[in-house]
Amino acid sequence: MKKISQSGKGVLYTAGTFLIPVLKGSYKEMGTQYGELMKDEMQKAYDIVVQPQIDKGIITHEVSKKWTDRALSTFSTRNKDFYFGLQEGTGWPIEKIGMLDQTIEFGVFQSKAHSFAGCTSILAWGRSSKDANAYIGRNMDWSATFSEFAQVLTVMNPGDGGYRYANLGWPGMYCLFTGINEHGVYIDLHDGTSMGGSVIFADRTPFPNALCDIISETASLEAVRDRLNSTRTSMGLILSIADGQGGASMECACWGDHRIRQPDDDSIVVVNTFLNPDWGIHKHDTVSHSLERFNNMTAQLAENKGNIDAQKVRDLMDIRLFNEDGTFKENGGCTKPTKQDADQTTHQMVTDIAQRKIWLKVPNPKYLTDWVEIDLKKLWS
Repeated sequence: MKKISQSGKGVLYTAGTFLIPVLKGSYKEMGTQYGELMKDEMQKAYDIVVQPQIDKGIITHEVSKKWTDRALSTFSTRNKDFYFGLQEGTGWPIEKIGMLDQTIEFGVFQSKAHSFAGCTSILAWGRSSKDANAYIGRNMDWSATFSEFAQVLTVMNPGDGGYRYANLGWPGMYCLFTGINEHGVYIDLHDGTSMGGSVIFADRTPFPNALCDIISETASLEAVRDRLNSTRTSMGLILSIADGQGGASMECACWGDHRIRQPDDDSIVVVNTFLNPDWGIHKHDTVSHSLERFNNMTAQLAENKGNIDAQKVRDLMDIRLFNEDGTFKENGGCTKPTKQDADQTTHQMVTDIAQRKIWLKVPNPKYLTDWVEIDLKKLWS
């Protein structure tokens, strides 16, 4: 990690091509720090994912205001304060801040009724791991345009309540994508619209932002499960949830129903289709080859049972789904360094929960950053 700038108690580091803003203070202070440190990178992201839709007349000022007002009117105080800090740090209008952060839900709102992303997570612990500790691998598969700006690990050190946590995402997109807190609670988010519906509920708080509250306030897998069971999602999502003792998947439908999928053994694979049979819905493949990825990684975990550690997870996450010619790889994995179906693997994260260590990678050869190790305990101070 290399320090490149500072704002108050906040420091911006680089690790390979990853940006790592480490923030400290109240949520408004941390928002201000983020805005000052990340303004230029936020503008790059805005120019790529928001401005083209403004130019086409899809996003107007009224649209930006509607989506931002929806967020601010339902946010927790911490999330509101972070937005107001961003406004102070960047000097941007609040609608510009809100529209960038709400890009993902707005993208689902604009999309066709099928899963348009192909993320994969693998979780192993107990008898499946080498030392009984929990290890997680996660691919964020998304639009290739999201490789054109920085991948960002935001590290939060709140001084006014809430647990410290880290969240891997993109500039100005504050909602939770892949996070772990100081107690070892882990949450990652997958597109679940192929089975859970692509309707966005305007009268509910943006759920990816609500996940920031959940990871800030829970200290166990059971607590996360109970919070999710008492929350109605705003869109179809699938979550990987874990702590140091185990993991599970929560399948969330846009109509407000949730099902938890418990593992059959000490491991579980999460993709972009509902797999809990209690739904009464036939499981099906997606345009991002969810069932192929699920079968591949389930077989890889079974073959390596009892031998899983952070290095082995990195090795497994490096196995590609496709050959160069677009055919499925024999004994394949789940990673797509370039777009060969609906999307590409924008970034990857491997987590050693017990040690509070993560490894980050960008597999796309054009933007390649090989695995870099981050010790979160050193950044949570």
